[in-house]
Amino acid sequence: MRQYRIGDFAKYMGVTPDLLKHYEELGLISPQRSGSGYRYYPFHTASVLIESIRLRNYGMTLREIQEILAEKSVPTSKMEKRLDENMEVLRLENQLNQALLEDYDEFLDWKRPLEERAEDWSIRWSRPTCFLPHSRGDEFIDDPRIYELLKDWLSYVPIVKSSLYVGEEGEKIWGLAVDEAKLKRLHLPVNDVVVQIRSHKMFYYQFRGELSMMADEGSDPKLHPVFSLMASMNLQHGGGYYRTLVMPCSWEKGIRYQYGFYAIPLKEGGA
Repeated sequence: MRQYRIGDFAKYMGVTPDLLKHYEELGLISPQRSGSGYRYYPFHTASVLIESIRLRNYGMTLREIQEILAEKSVPTSKMEKRLDENMEVLRLENQLNQALLEDYDEFLDWKRPLEERAEDWSIRWSRPTCFLPHSRGDEFIDDPRIYELLKDWLSYVPIVKSSLYVGEEGEKIWGLAVDEAKLKRLHLPVNDVVVQIRSHKMFYYQFRGELSMMADEGSDPKLHPVFSLMASMNLQHGGGYYRTLVMPCSWEKGIRYQYGFYAIPLKEGGA
């Protein structure tokens, strides 16, 4: 059977000599040695190497690959179960990656009006949203129901976004917000601490502002210029509102900016 020196075999197989040596150390492949110590790889080693790479790309550990290639007792059902588990992880990763790409494309479309001016506004119906409260003022909310969900929700930031709820009396609650449709698509867990925000006619105020400008809106948040803008259009707000960060940190000419929006419900009748 035709045999090849390590450099030639690596070239024909599209791998590096170091990979061949590593697989040899693990016992996955066994080259023959000449009297002078040179490695020679029989042609049939190609199929073993391809099988090793296939199993590796399926997420098998090197130990599992060793067992399979050594033809030890590895039941087909056990191997298929392991492959199913690996593929489920891959599906979830692909789902997250796809959602991240879509979210970033949405951000690029969303920020376009802010490229030439620092603000923009519109009136439209909101999408149903879920809000997970996390802190009130400068203290975390001590509610175990929150922390049952927090780790899972944080794993999907920035699709899940940082958001501030300001109540009618000025109460401020920081938390995490996500579109209900995305929450369902990503299979994020919920419980009765999550606030379901129904679709509502909203005044949306998009902004790009310096971090220091957005950090503190003062003792009366409703003194913010967005409410003066609404008043100039004879629009009346209808309760508590949300300020959501779409891109919390963006550097431009040495200045740190935030991109975000206010979603302010309009009173029925709009004026």
